[in-house]
Amino acid sequence: MKIGFSSLACPTWDLKTIVTQAASLGYAGIELRGLRGELHLPLAPELAADPPGVREMLAQHKVELVCLGTSAVLTAKDAREIAKQKTLIIEFLELASKVGCPNVRVFIGEVQPRDNPRAALSRAVEALLSVAPVAERFGVRILVENGGDFPGSGDVWFLVDAVESPYVKVGWNQCHARTIGERPTTSVTRLGRKIGMVHLCDATFDEAGALLEYKPLGSGNVEVRREIELLKGIAYDGYFVFEWPKLWVDSLAAPESVLPAAAKFMKEALEAKQPILSAYKGDKNAPRFTTRQSPAAAG
Repeated sequence: MKIGFSSLACPTWDLKTIVTQAASLGYAGIELRGLRGELHLPLAPELAADPPGVREMLAQHKVELVCLGTSAVLTAKDAREIAKQKTLIIEFLELASKVGCPNVRVFIGEVQPRDNPRAALSRAVEALLSVAPVAERFGVRILVENGGDFPGSGDVWFLVDAVESPYVKVGWNQCHARTIGERPTTSVTRLGRKIGMVHLCDATFDEAGALLEYKPLGSGNVEVRREIELLKGIAYDGYFVFEWPKLWVDSLAAPESVLPAAAKFMKEALEAKQPILSAYKGDKNAPRFTTRQSPAAAG
């Protein structure tokens, strides 16, 4: 297991700064969700203009490019919009292949007006089935992230299971699942080996599940430590990517303060002794008889 962070945390940094900071702070990888305001990464000159140069810089600093984050959604009803979203995904897959990035992240999306969740998920499956062969051709996985109208593990499990391709996995975000009260004990158990990457984000929520405030890892309601323990327990061997959405919430703390703290938290959590994850308390086979003491011991 390795740790990384998303460029959401540092929206004003250029690519070189992101890579050098990752190396100096002990991160093994980075996820790019935009670069200096350009969210459509195939148009970002730093990334798209010189793929061999990007590969060389990453190798020089021993930092991996883990994922390219898209804004693509899969549930549109209009055929032209679906075609547009699939084209967007393919553009990212091609770019990822050129720069040596193994993953491209997409969203499930929202339920359209006069629609229903089952129909929306069916369209999402059809969209994924059509782009999965393209992903295989480029050698890049599509990670479907829970969120929007589909924050729970059940829906994203259904999508990935229906497509049944090694090039379509789950990009899991427990912070999104917390909006419907879903805990890691449910999510990780259900998804298991379908998880291709994990976003770690923490926050506080009200009783209705509305997000109140983003928090440093381990200080919110998302049960991040428990999530990591459970993922270790199923032998998850992918990336934990810290997500701090400063791009969307400018009032959040600067990357210079949150990224070192997040790296420290994740390293300690990953290195911690793994607890025994069992329904039993103690040894269920332990003898239940009183031990007789010898006269000498009793004295």
